[in-house]
Amino acid sequence: MILTKSKLNKSVSLAIIIILAGIIGYFAPHKPIIKQAPALYKVAEVIDGDTIKVELNNKIELVRLLGIDAPEVPNPYKPEECFGKEASQRTKELLEGKYVYLIPDPLSSNRDKYGRLLRYVFLPNGLLINAELIKEGYAFNYIYEPFQFMKQFDYLEKQAKEKRLGLWGTKCNYYFEVKEK
Repeated sequence: MILTKSKLNKSVSLAIIIILAGIIGYFAPHKPIIKQAPALYKVAEVIDGDTIKVELNNKIELVRLLGIDAPEVPNPYKPEECFGKEASQRTKELLEGKYVYLIPDPLSSNRDKYGRLLRYVFLPNGLLINAELIKEGYAFNYIYEPFQFMKQFDYLEKQAKEKRLGLWGTKCNYYFEVKEK
C-alpha cells in the first residue's frame, strides 16, 4: 500500500498530537485521589448488632452500620429476635472500646430516618465490620437503598446461608431460601 503525501502528513500530525497530549497529561498537575486521610473515632458503646455510639467531634453520635441488619435485642420498641443477643455480643467483641474509621457511601443517604449516621465501619487493620458480620452469619444483607457493596454483601450472605453460619443455622429458622443438598 502506497501512502500519499497527504495521508502521510495526516498520520504524522496525528502521532505528534498524541505524543504531545501524553507529555502534557504526564506533567500537568493532578488532583489527589484521597483529599485527606479519614479520622479514627473511638467506639463508646455497642447498642446492638448493627448500631454503635462513637465519640465524634466532642459528642456521642449514633452510627448505623450501612448495608446490614442484625436481629433485634430486647428494647422498648421491638421484641427480641432470634440471634439478636449473639449478634450484639459479636459486634461488642469486634468493636467495643476500639478505634474505627467511619466511611460514608456516595450512593447512600448520610443519615437514616432515626437520625443515625449511615457508615461503613473499618478497623485500622482494614477489616470491614459490616461485611464481617454478614460473612460470619450475625447479620443480614440489608438493602434499603442502593450502596456500593450491595453485590459483595449479597455474596457473603449467600455463603453464610450455604454454610448455615450463625443466624442461618437451625436455631432460628431464617434459613428458607437455600435448598437442601
